[in-house]
Amino acid sequence: MSPPEAAVPPDAAVPPDAAVLSTAAELSTAAVLSTAAVLSTAAEPPDAALPPELQRRWDAFCVEGNRRGFRILLWLGLLLYPAFGVLDWLVADHRWLWLLWSTRIAFTAYTLAMLLLVVGRDVFARHAAAFTAVYATTAGGGIAVMVLVMGGFQSPYYVGLILVMIGAGTLFLWPRRVVVRVHVALVAAYLLPNLGELGGGDLLTGVSNLFFLVASACVMGVGQVFAYRSQLEQLRTRMNLERTQADLQQAHDRLAELDRFKSQFFANITHELKTPLAMILSPLELLMDHTLGPTSEAQHATMQSMQRSGVKLLKLINDLLDMTKLEQARVQLHVQDHDLVPYLRGLAGQIEVLARRKDVTLTFETDRDTGVVACDLERMERVFVNLLANATKFTPIGGQVWLRVRDTAATVEVEVQDNGPGFAPEFSERVFERFFQVDMAETRAQGGTGIGLALAKELTTLHGGTISARGERGRGATFTVTLRKGRDHFRPEVLAPAGSLAPAVESDLLRSAVQVTSVGGYRLLEVAEATERRVVERDHDENERRWTVLIVEDTADVIRVIHLAMRREFKVMTARDGLRGFEMALRERPSLIITDLMMPGIDGLELVRRLRAEPTTRHIPIVMLTARGSTEDRVAGLQTGIDAYLTKPFSPRELLSTAHRLLDIQDTQAERLLQQRLDGLEVMATGMAHEINNPLNYLKNALERARLDLAAVRSLTEAARERRLTEAEVQTLAPLDDRLARMFLTAESGIRRISKTVELMGRCSREGFARELQSCDVFAMARDTVAIVLPATGRPVEVAVELIGEASVIAIPEEIGQVLSNLIQNAIEAAPESGGKVAVRGHVTDADVVVEVEDNGTGIPAEQKSRIFEPFFTTKGPGSGMGLGLTIVRRVVAQAGGRVDLDSEPGKGTRFTVRLPRAFDGPRPPIPDRLPRQ
Repeated sequence: MSPPEAAVPPDAAVPPDAAVLSTAAELSTAAVLSTAAVLSTAAEPPDAALPPELQRRWDAFCVEGNRRGFRILLWLGLLLYPAFGVLDWLVADHRWLWLLWSTRIAFTAYTLAMLLLVVGRDVFARHAAAFTAVYATTAGGGIAVMVLVMGGFQSPYYVGLILVMIGAGTLFLWPRRVVVRVHVALVAAYLLPNLGELGGGDLLTGVSNLFFLVASACVMGVGQVFAYRSQLEQLRTRMNLERTQADLQQAHDRLAELDRFKSQFFANITHELKTPLAMILSPLELLMDHTLGPTSEAQHATMQSMQRSGVKLLKLINDLLDMTKLEQARVQLHVQDHDLVPYLRGLAGQIEVLARRKDVTLTFETDRDTGVVACDLERMERVFVNLLANATKFTPIGGQVWLRVRDTAATVEVEVQDNGPGFAPEFSERVFERFFQVDMAETRAQGGTGIGLALAKELTTLHGGTISARGERGRGATFTVTLRKGRDHFRPEVLAPAGSLAPAVESDLLRSAVQVTSVGGYRLLEVAEATERRVVERDHDENERRWTVLIVEDTADVIRVIHLAMRREFKVMTARDGLRGFEMALRERPSLIITDLMMPGIDGLELVRRLRAEPTTRHIPIVMLTARGSTEDRVAGLQTGIDAYLTKPFSPRELLSTAHRLLDIQDTQAERLLQQRLDGLEVMATGMAHEINNPLNYLKNALERARLDLAAVRSLTEAARERRLTEAEVQTLAPLDDRLARMFLTAESGIRRISKTVELMGRCSREGFARELQSCDVFAMARDTVAIVLPATGRPVEVAVELIGEASVIAIPEEIGQVLSNLIQNAIEAAPESGGKVAVRGHVTDADVVVEVEDNGTGIPAEQKSRIFEPFFTTKGPGSGMGLGLTIVRRVVAQAGGRVDLDSEPGKGTRFTVRLPRAFDGPRPPIPDRLPRQ
């Protein structure tokens, strides 16, 4: 601080005591008013936007934080407020020491009272913001008194107000309204009492002090508000984390409990399943041994399949039981010393026989003749068999598998390597996870439960050993089991007491109930399944069956059951994956297809999509036979195009009944389709007959007229040879020549029209009447039709053609030509012999091509106008037509997107108006396969 001389210049007039006291009174009044304002603010209700629990936690947090900060600030006040009395002695005018020290003593007493009577009591918890705000304002008021005594705006004691702001901003949690009003009160305590001193002293120093004070208030206020909000958000986040942690802990406890229930359930259900399974397998063994009577070869094969499936289920039950025991740490090992080299050599010899069925070579390699290790051999055998079964399963036909044994000083290593598809290196650890498979897709090529390697790892770890995997896509996989020598590494709790019964006895007792050696051995069941290539035997008389069924299924036993159910009535073909099934369906075109949903290559849904997309297989009935029976799967199958959906396990009788039903439906549909095609042929033949009959009549009439005229000419020619013709006879020859020319022209026109109709019929017979939409010029076709039809009728009718514009439409040209031919021919025939007129007019609008055909005939009676388009209705006499011409006209025009209008009055002729949509760029509308019948 500056010395007193700098703070109060010698020549400055010192205000009288009365003035100082009066100003102090004003300052006290301002402090009281500020305190009241702060108190009223602090008493406002909490923020109603906060949730109740957060509000409660936040209020408690603010109370504890303000209590700690208040206690710190009180101790600082007890220490610093009196200590600055030394500074008063050094720099202040001694005349005012009594006022300065009195202020300090009063504030110190106030601070001590707060410390002893308030800060630790419940009253503070209810009014924490009020007590802290009042205390800060009071401290600022005392300093404001000292500022006034020490020179007003020029006094360096204003820094004390900044210290109060810093202390309040760093130690208290206040809402924004309290922060603003406390800092405003502190600035006002400095500014208001000193307004009367603006004219004296160093004005620039006062302004500078005021700027620093106001800036400090703004900075500390903003920081305090931000800290308040930051602490609130931190508390909100902490509460969310606490809730999340509580939820996670609850979920974890629940999952642990469910896991215990699941393990106990598996343990109970596997025990319960073994008893009925034994009651199935034991009588089955008696049947297979012919103890209960002789059985046929087909029955024996069926029982073998049943026994194989039962033993497979038994093995799966035992695996699940062992997994459950491992989870509950209830598996105990019967450890003895075993020489793995001769044991694994014998095991490799047994598996090699099975591997040859798949043309897989199994090679056994070892660097020692012995490899003794302490282990539970039955448990470890399951590990070794699982590794060898996986190797033979995933190795392709003609592949290789190696079984190696290495004996080191402290361990024995067993390695199984194959040259199959392998797996990505990142899966080296995951392959040992429960239920994990490298190919998790529904279309994976190999099945499995995904517990084999997990069980192998658990059993190896229980022996104190390790199991590892190495793989690379396309280069095979290698699994290495390392077992430590000696017994010191076994944990005591995993070793079974001496003389205790081995847990495998239960399985052995059940195994003894069935001759599992007849199905490849219980021990090597996985290898036997992996190397099985034959599915069903072909029947010698299968080609005599009425129907053929294609079974697309990747499980051999399911194929065998379906084969047994359907072999009496169907020739059975099989495919083990979707792609093979698709190829066989295209090649063999079976009567029925039965497919699984989850298969290698492509799944059943994709197979059905491809079959429905092929014209040669889209009609074949398809039955989906799958273990997935959810509503979503059924809907997906039906939407794809299957005809029936059955779930496994299935009833062979239901499957056979479904097959018969679908084939009967197909036969019914075939008959209906044939009838529809015959109906379509009838309509087309009727139209063709209409097109041929009319020009044929013209041709007959023209030829008959020509025959008569030729007879007259021949008679006159013979008479001319004998005598000179008379003048009358000569005049008779001239019209005969002209009429013969016209008759031959009529006959030629009729022949051309018949030729075009025959050409169209020939194209229909060769191409099936493809009815392809094309762009055609209606007006050009109308001109050609007039040129052909008018001479063919042979009638002296005047035909006026007035066609304006380009009349392109998208339609079937042959059908549009038939429309024009029918309308123009009807008009010519309706016109009178004498003075007959026909007008063919056409124009083009923005959207349509309009063609009008009008005649000046007798018109159509009103009672007949409503029936004029009905099939077989005609206004002509007998033998003049079948009454289908106008029916065909209306149908063709309607299919082309147009309409036909009739305008006729008796005695005033008839006008038909055809409107067809103009051809525009863009997609063409589809057309039906045949004309609709009316």
